[in-house]
Amino acid sequence: MTRLDHTGMSVPDLGAAVEFFVTHFGARVEFTLPRVDGGAERLGAPADAAFALAMLDIGGARVELIQWWSPLAVAGGPPRADMPGGAHLGVEVDDLPAMLAKLEAVPGVIVLGRPVTFNEGPTPGLTNAFVSTPWGGLVELLSWGTP
Repeated sequence: MTRLDHTGMSVPDLGAAVEFFVTHFGARVEFTLPRVDGGAERLGAPADAAFALAMLDIGGARVELIQWWSPLAVAGGPPRADMPGGAHLGVEVDDLPAMLAKLEAVPGVIVLGRPVTFNEGPTPGLTNAFVSTPWGGLVELLSWGTP
């Protein structure tokens, strides 16, 4: 049997990212791993890189946030959605307009568009909107209603 256990997201400030998801999405911290120096090549990073991580539970789904310290790290934020390595978290919410309004008031969050509802095609009843986190990560807010 195969199942998805978690998804990971690199962040520039682990503490701030954990606080963001705990405060605004009700995430629960399952565990943290303080800074580890060495062994990063196991994760596809240079051997001299260091990392720390936090595993969160967001509504029953696990998200691993990883902060890196590496002399080869490229400044400028995460890959854009249209670039290789670009990714997003899709979070189902009970009240999408209310969550969007709540996040819109958070410093550094950018609302990338108003909610769109699909009435036909492969996702009838889906309403979604995207926001950029304070560090540039992409989050899709979604709700599966009826068309």
